[in-house]
Amino acid sequence: MGLATRLSGLALLVAVCVAGNVTGAPPIPNPAAGRVFISPSGEPFRPTPGAPDPFEAWFAHADTNHDGKIDREEFRADAGRFFKQLDADNDGVIDGFEIAAYERSVAPELAVDGQGLSGDDPQGAPAVALLSEPEPVSGADSDLNSRINLAEWIAAADRRFDLLDKKKQGYLDHDALVALLPKPGKARRP
Repeated sequence: MGLATRLSGLALLVAVCVAGNVTGAPPIPNPAAGRVFISPSGEPFRPTPGAPDPFEAWFAHADTNHDGKIDREEFRADAGRFFKQLDADNDGVIDGFEIAAYERSVAPELAVDGQGLSGDDPQGAPAVALLSEPEPVSGADSDLNSRINLAEWIAAADRRFDLLDKKKQGYLDHDALVALLPKPGKARRP
């Protein structure tokens, strides 16, 4: 491919990006861009060429009515969908084998060099999240019996929603969530 073709392709890309910002407001930088985003329920969203930023992909998926906010019911529905995905044998429980499969195959980034989500340097961590929960699936096991039923899962989703809804508005605002993502070079909040 010649230099002229590359330059015209780059110019087209810049024009599309600029045209996409019709409000004229500067875009909100997303510090998670380019890294795996772990949703509050533990679902990984990975960066892929041509796809939305991983955080943006999760937000668009969870915001089912596309109003720029995620209310409690949308948050629960998103959590419930991922519960069904993890419950491989469809018995209504995420058991120890399914938790191990999650950690090994679904979200192996959580175990990389012990960094996961809780590393001191979020820039070096393989994944970013809105909450500092080292392993969100196991974190839903409230009675610590290595078996998570749907009631425990939804209760964990409600706790997480309440933690993220800092202003107690009853919904999670896109821009407020972006502000909660770890900033490059900063230590994670406890």
